[in-house]
This record gives sequence, structure tokens and C-alpha cells, in this order.
Amino acid sequence: MSAGPTIEDVARAAGISTSSARNFFSRPAVLSAHTHARIQEAVRATGYVPRGRAGRLASAASEFRNLAFEVPRAEDPGVNPFDSQLLVALLWAARSAKFRLQPFVTDMEPGSRVPYYRQLWARREAAGFLLTDAGYDDERIPYLRQAGIPFVVLGRLREERGYCWVDNDNLAGSVMAVCHLVGGGHRRVAYLGWPGRDPVAERRLEGYRRGLAEAGGLPELVELQDYGQSAVEPAVRLLDRPTGERPTAVVACCDEFAYDVLRAAAGLGLPVGGGALEGRVAVVGCDDTPLAARTVPTLTSLRQPIRLLAQRAVDLLAARVANPGFEAHVLEQPELVVRETTLPPCADRV
Repeated sequence: MSAGPTIEDVARAAGISTSSARNFFSRPAVLSAHTHARIQEAVRATGYVPRGRAGRLASAASEFRNLAFEVPRAEDPGVNPFDSQLLVALLWAARSAKFRLQPFVTDMEPGSRVPYYRQLWARREAAGFLLTDAGYDDERIPYLRQAGIPFVVLGRLREERGYCWVDNDNLAGSVMAVCHLVGGGHRRVAYLGWPGRDPVAERRLEGYRRGLAEAGGLPELVELQDYGQSAVEPAVRLLDRPTGERPTAVVACCDEFAYDVLRAAAGLGLPVGGGALEGRVAVVGCDDTPLAARTVPTLTSLRQPIRLLAQRAVDLLAARVANPGFEAHVLEQPELVVRETTLPPCADRV
């Protein structure tokens, strides 16, 4: 029986010596960028999987190689709480897997990001890439796939095959939020989100609609605002409706928008929290950022398993580095953290 592709098969496919092919796993720094790329393609084409000593050498080689992570464009990890937590989680996850995380940034102005990835790969400064903020027209993914460069997406596109991804189940989270509110007696549940031009926005809005359908076909009340912009005005449009039309609850697609709902409610003199009563409003956010437990009242929010997502992403990328033919997908569930914005007043609690 065939034992599968060998290192000699890789060398023949790449048109190089067997010793050079072995260096790919044991001493990658001695190879030129051109030879490194040829061997990478040969490994992918043959389906070679390191075994025994070769496998140990591949593992050892990974100990001093970097996993590159592009900080999302136009985002400051020190300002965006989710990105800040994710960056720290990835740093620890990479360290525990004996890799080093190499964060990098690209130009904030519109333009191709591919040259940055090509340069890092050609210089052998990265063993693979961790991608976030992937959009439907994201050119990085087809480039990385065609070039045979290991990568993992934190998130996913409409096409979920052909690459490794790890994601929070945003659709299920919105369903969870709506069900929580409906269980509290709410029948007019609104949604405040950003336009569905990216996978996260699309799935969170889809989950809101599915939750309404599962509750018996409740009416939609939707306002949208670009992410990163103040959502106070659209929140006011939702809450400043006539009696009988005003929502008694709002699901916000991120905590920042939920905070804007709290501001809008305060400006309109609407108490937050309590049951499904006219003249009050319940609020659910998403991401459970640190401020959620410090607002007045405290914010009910969907908590993403950030540490677990980071660990899963690094694990998948390490496997992809060792075996370019490896593919896996991980979908983790969020947790609804219930706080005062959806609880009845203290005096009414049993």
C-alpha cells in the first residue's frame, strides 16, 4: 500500500534537491523567497503531510515563525473595545501555541491590501495570516488561496468552503436576543444596526428577522446607521413614535449603538428596563464590551467567546501551516448576559 506523498515527491514537484525540501520544514530561513514559494506550492499540490522527524521539524520550525494579523483598517484597538480584546487574545493564543503574533497595519485610505501580504510572505516574515473584517469583495482571500499561503479568517463569507474560518454565531445571537425580549412580553421589538454590506451585519439582521418569525411573525422595526457613526438620531426615530407604535424593546447590533439608544431614551424621558410596558424601553446590545456592566442601567448584551475564537483560529492556522491541504470550520455560540436594561425594576423582582 502507498504510504502517501514523500518529501522526495515534494522535491521532484518543486524541481529542487531533497535537502532543500527538508529545509522548508527545518531551516526555512536559509531558503530564498522564490524557492520557499516553489516548495510551498509543491507541498500543496502533492498533499504532503510531515510525519515522524519531518513533522517534529515542522513543529520546531513554527516556534520561531510569525503569524501575521492585520489590525482592521480605520480602527484603533485602544478605542474599539472588541478589537482590543481580540488582539490581546490572539497574542496569548499565539504564544501558547509557540508562535509569535505580528500585528501590522495597512494604509487607511482605500486601496489594495494585497501588496502588504505579498511582501510579508516574500520576505518570510509570516508563516501565515489571521484575517478579520473580511468583506464580500475582499481581495485578500482569493489572493491567499491562489498563492497557497496559509490563512484563517475570523468570520466567514457567503461561500464557506475552500478556506479555514472561525466565527461567532451572529445569527443565533440575534435570535437569542429577540427570544429573550419576547419571553419578557415584548411584541414590538426594534432593531438598530448597520447596513448589510458585510457578513456580520447581514447575519445579525437576519437573526433578528428570524427571531420575529419564530415568535409568530412580529412586525419589523428597523433603523440603520453606518458603523462607527453616532446612532442617536436613528435611535430617536425609533423611540419617538406615537403611542401604540413605539417599540418597547430594541436590539442593537453592537454595544456602541446600544449606548446611543440609552442616550436617546434619556433625551425623550423614557425609562429603560422593566417589562413590556408602554412608555418604557428594554435594550439588548452585542459584544458585551467592558462598559456594558457600568452603564446606568447596566446593559444586557451578547458576549462573544473572544478567547475561545482566538485559540481556535491559531490552532487552525498552525494546522494549515503544517499541512496546506488542511481545512476546518468552527462556529462558536455567544452568551446572553442579562442585566438591568431588560430586567424589571428591583421592586418588582421576586
